[in-house]
Amino acid sequence: MEEKEIFKKVDSFLQEKKNREIFKEIEHFHKKRIEKLKKNETPVSFISERGKIILHFIPFESYLFPKHYDLSVYKDQHLVLKPMFTPGHQQIYNFDGLLRCQIRSDKKSLTYVQLYTTGIIEAVEGYSLDPEVPLIKIFHVEKEICDKTKEYLEIQKQLGVKPPIIFYLTLLGTKKHLIEYGTRDSYNRLFEGIRYIDREDLYLPKIIMKKFDIIPEKELKTTFDRIWNASGHSRSLHYDDKGEFKAK
Repeated sequence: MEEKEIFKKVDSFLQEKKNREIFKEIEHFHKKRIEKLKKNETPVSFISERGKIILHFIPFESYLFPKHYDLSVYKDQHLVLKPMFTPGHQQIYNFDGLLRCQIRSDKKSLTYVQLYTTGIIEAVEGYSLDPEVPLIKIFHVEKEICDKTKEYLEIQKQLGVKPPIIFYLTLLGTKKHLIEYGTRDSYNRLFEGIRYIDREDLYLPKIIMKKFDIIPEKELKTTFDRIWNASGHSRSLHYDDKGEFKAK
């Protein structure tokens, strides 16, 4: 083997090793964030009795070439960064970066999105997982996650973040929930043969988004399938036989 080829293989091996170490760091960050969120340690006071749907968008470069972005550009752009299920009314700069949230009259929140100075985005909502009414309106959840994925990736792109982006979807407090599909009639028909989710939390596999101009509905299909699997279905019924998302 020529010396040039040897050096090429060594460089490839070292790069692969470095990439594995970075993935471990990203996994560690995600794990620590979930641990804090399970303890209700949130940047804004949260409703503790409910479960949480959590999105993380972690740029690979934030660990490969760490940098901090100037978030002051969003000072007067209140409609750019939106939490799930609401445009949000409060925009707050904090130690981690920029927070957008919806605060109720009791000074607590059910949804927020945190943009870190490193380009990481964390979005958390507590509307969908209510133990008093344990029915997940799954279509609205899927649609909102797809919409926000597109919006958050666009924000990272505008900020100057470079892909790939490591995406995580986590559902906390899902045990004994059922998924509610479509209309009330179709929901009733689906009741037969389905079961309650028997996991306290659903940790969905990470997705490596290699570019910004993805189609979220396609990228997230297998992730949504896993949520339906947890409730006794073979796949998400919001996709047709060709794997196309059926918007309603």
